[in-house]
Amino acid sequence: MGDDDDIDPEALSVIAAACRDREFVRFEYRGGDGESSKRIVEPHQLVTSDRRWYLVAWDQTRQDWRTFRLDRLREPRISGDQFPPRGIPGGDAADFVATSLASTPRQAEARITVQASFAELESVLRWVDHTPFEGETNCNTITIRSEDLGRLAMTVARIALTAPITVIEPAELAAVIQRLALHLTVNPA
Repeated sequence: MGDDDDIDPEALSVIAAACRDREFVRFEYRGGDGESSKRIVEPHQLVTSDRRWYLVAWDQTRQDWRTFRLDRLREPRISGDQFPPRGIPGGDAADFVATSLASTPRQAEARITVQASFAELESVLRWVDHTPFEGETNCNTITIRSEDLGRLAMTVARIALTAPITVIEPAELAAVIQRLALHLTVNPA
């Protein structure tokens, strides 16, 4: 798999079946640093977050719970051996992934204002690396972080489905959002 986040449907199918049947899986994994390693895991559950698929699994080699991006996983093979179920820390795979992603360094940052209360934004901000700042009752300033400018733009678009947004900084993100808005059209019925 490349850096374009594409997932091989066959690999996704193999991993999903292994999660369902509690069968060990072997695969080659390319870490964020580009280094490859061979892994044997007890797959627990697949989770999607920020347009990516993640596998939550017990890593046999490291003897610890891990989160694996599926676009970095190559040639998964079911071993045929089953394992007894384990309790995931915290009991929820989605929360485990969210915690794991929160510790990932984010290089791009933006400051936005959102015309909504934090209560209204709670569900949309759940998966966003963000820092809220006090504002008015229905207008709040938030710093959001992501891996790059494109992902920041997608985060802004996702939040904008809930409430109106103004990009304060950086100017480059505001330009990307304006370009995105220009490219979006609605076909009149």
